[in-house]
Amino acid sequence: MNKRVVTTQTETYQAVADRLTTAWPAGTPEAKKGARIARRILWVCRQANWVPETTVASHQAVTKFFDTHTPATFGVTPGTYAVYRSEVLSVLKPQPVRKGRYILQMTGVYREVHDRTVDSGMPEAFRWRCSPLLWYLHDHGIAPPDISVDTLMEYYQFSLDVEQLAEERARRRAQDAAKYISLMASDPDFGEFGFCPVEITFPNRSIKYNVPRDIADALLKEYDNRVVLWARGEVSNKGETWAEYIARLDAAETPASTSDKKRAWKARQAYQDTMAKGEQVSRAPAKGFMPESRRWKPATVRSRRDHCATCAKVMYEAGQFHIETVEELTDPEIVEAIAKRLDARKPKDNPQSSYTSGILSFISTLAKDFVQRPPDDLEKIGKVKTKYGKKHEGIAFKNKEILRKFTDARIQALIDMPDRITAHLNREVVRRREAYRQEHGVLPPPVAVFDQSLIKQVMLALAAHIMLTRAPRRSNLAGLRLEWLRWRDGCATLEVPAPFVKSRKVQDPPLIIPLDVKVSKLLDQYLKSLRPKMLHPDDAQNPFLFPSPPHAGKQRFGGFYVGLPDRLVDQVHERVGVRIHPHLWRHLLGWIWLKEDPDKLPAVQKLLGHKSIETTIKYYADIDESVVLKKWLEYLDGKKT
Repeated sequence: MNKRVVTTQTETYQAVADRLTTAWPAGTPEAKKGARIARRILWVCRQANWVPETTVASHQAVTKFFDTHTPATFGVTPGTYAVYRSEVLSVLKPQPVRKGRYILQMTGVYREVHDRTVDSGMPEAFRWRCSPLLWYLHDHGIAPPDISVDTLMEYYQFSLDVEQLAEERARRRAQDAAKYISLMASDPDFGEFGFCPVEITFPNRSIKYNVPRDIADALLKEYDNRVVLWARGEVSNKGETWAEYIARLDAAETPASTSDKKRAWKARQAYQDTMAKGEQVSRAPAKGFMPESRRWKPATVRSRRDHCATCAKVMYEAGQFHIETVEELTDPEIVEAIAKRLDARKPKDNPQSSYTSGILSFISTLAKDFVQRPPDDLEKIGKVKTKYGKKHEGIAFKNKEILRKFTDARIQALIDMPDRITAHLNREVVRRREAYRQEHGVLPPPVAVFDQSLIKQVMLALAAHIMLTRAPRRSNLAGLRLEWLRWRDGCATLEVPAPFVKSRKVQDPPLIIPLDVKVSKLLDQYLKSLRPKMLHPDDAQNPFLFPSPPHAGKQRFGGFYVGLPDRLVDQVHERVGVRIHPHLWRHLLGWIWLKEDPDKLPAVQKLLGHKSIETTIKYYADIDESVVLKKWLEYLDGKKT
């Protein structure tokens, strides 16, 4: 069956499905199987949001679809998912380009090249891999001296579009072809053919900009040496200490009468008090020193350093303008050019991305507070920010689309996830204990069979319980400390001090994360019996609830489990079927509660620790119109006769 139904380069999914339902006489086993696979092809189209009537069938696209989802995404078993994948891909294999042709049937120069390859001392791998390349060159009439980088890039594209190979395999094939040709160019046995060395390099997919690697070094050096110290409140925007800054202000003042001196002293004293308490109310310029309430945290320093590098790369790529100073970075014309370029590079799958807006806000802060540009320049930068900045408030459009995937069944699966992790863990412990008894004749205590992989599972279960209880930010979750634990009546409570919580000041209350009796019991068992087994002997005083586990044979002493939030969302993807990022947990809790009752905004404010209801409203008031529409449909159903 699979050999009789193959796709062409232009055939749509609907056309493939139609042929599958008509290729065999009705009622035959082949016809039934064809109809079943046709239904599954259309099912894939619905799940992937492809229009079957207009979307060209692609083996590569369907493979990627199945690779990026899990059985939990569609609520099916792993076996069913594997069957769907196998049957759909079986009929989407393209017609082999060289079906029925063998290299020994070839004539001409490339048959001679092949025979010479077999007879030479060239590595055997090239004998196996050269056939597709030689057929391609033969079919396209390309002579050996004419083979160039463009030829191999066209060969790479041919492998993708016509043969529908996976992207990684097509890359390797093109790179192997370049090595093969270069070897022949340097081998005297192939001298008569006229091959020339060819070097093909694919851009590193982790590098977004085609610019020299050191293009941002000058700007980053000034950022590290000047901007960071100012942003931390250590020096003024001119590099002065607080004493030097005050001395300069005093020197600039004209001699005044006693009453004027007293008034100036009081004003200066009030300003110092404001700086000490971090009580700057408005977003006015920092006037030299950064107030405490606006000083950058380490994560902010790192992210804005990346922003600087991005701006330098974007400007060089756009017109080879090399930004070397913060003054150049905040020039209004440069700011507009950066904004235009970033706007043009917005991802197609996330047109409402706020990345450009974040960079423009950062540049605006530098222009106003650090460089202290004149009002005209600030007005121009403000207009650029308005034109290219964020056009929406609250949760980003892409994140809303992810939240909409959490149906009632998936919400239940998420709520049950910590208990399911624990249940799976308990079954594995029972299995290991029984295996030990069969081998040694004695049943060991449960704790004896725990290794570091099982302890990590306990960590995941505890982290999932904590996230469902309060959804702290990822740094708060991974960095929980033992000293923040409080025990009352057998129940544990985590109290994260205010300085460790975003937007909270020293005088604010801590973030409270209460745990119920069952979770507290699991936590107690983990602390007494399992956590010590995770620690290195030289790291007995590690202060973190989730200490850093060994990685690649190494262990970071005194550190915490940085990758825990990422492993947790991997579990969500595997067990619930939706790929989220750690911070989306917070939005998810608000979504779950508001989906149940849209009037729960004040309760969601308290749950997520927002200081004001305005923040909660900004993020969740328009969380999803489908909630309202669903209630409207329920109302209509109730009114129908």
